[in-house]
Amino acid sequence: MAEPMLVSSPDVTKRWGDESNAMVSTLDIVPTVLDWFNVSYPKYKLLKKDVKLTGKSLLPVLAEEPNTNWDTVFASHNLHEITMYYPMRVIRHKNYRLIENLNYKMPFPIDQDFYISPTFQDLLNRTRDHQPLHWFKTLKQYYYRPKWELFDLNKDPLEASNVANDDSYAPILKDLRTRLLAWQQETEDPWVCSPDGVLEDSGAYKEHPQCMALDNNL
Repeated sequence: MAEPMLVSSPDVTKRWGDESNAMVSTLDIVPTVLDWFNVSYPKYKLLKKDVKLTGKSLLPVLAEEPNTNWDTVFASHNLHEITMYYPMRVIRHKNYRLIENLNYKMPFPIDQDFYISPTFQDLLNRTRDHQPLHWFKTLKQYYYRPKWELFDLNKDPLEASNVANDDSYAPILKDLRTRLLAWQQETEDPWVCSPDGVLEDSGAYKEHPQCMALDNNL
């Protein structure tokens, strides 16, 4: 969530070559293209529910730097390969990033390419040989991650220090968790109740979906 996005329009030359601090995501690409060609998004249903775009057009940013409503982006991850299931939900708001590791009790999966990479092999072999590490995390910390990871990007741009359990960040953690949950509810995220609950949204709960507790001590 730190890659630059390059956008240029032959119709809007005012900010050619400028940099913007607006936070954008790939969800904004479709609304931008449709806005560029003045095409409305079609109305249709998926699983009997109206489908709507959650991104927004970037064309206004090409004209002038926005002051509001461009300081938050979200991300989700469910798996990398079929054997690498590890759902995560993320919010970047201003200078803070919050990561929710939904299946935090299981080890983070490693794919074939990453396993043989010099980086992972160095961490793995130094751990096996009980040698000093040159990394932010130990092998165990890389595998087993806390449920919540909060980073202050102003003070910690490399995201080396998780401040989720720091009392001085408690108001920020609460705010970001609230924003993240609202986004999950808006996008009807099937994992919204995980890992300590199950979503019931049909039958008697169709009009008022609820997270039902699993009593799994998570």
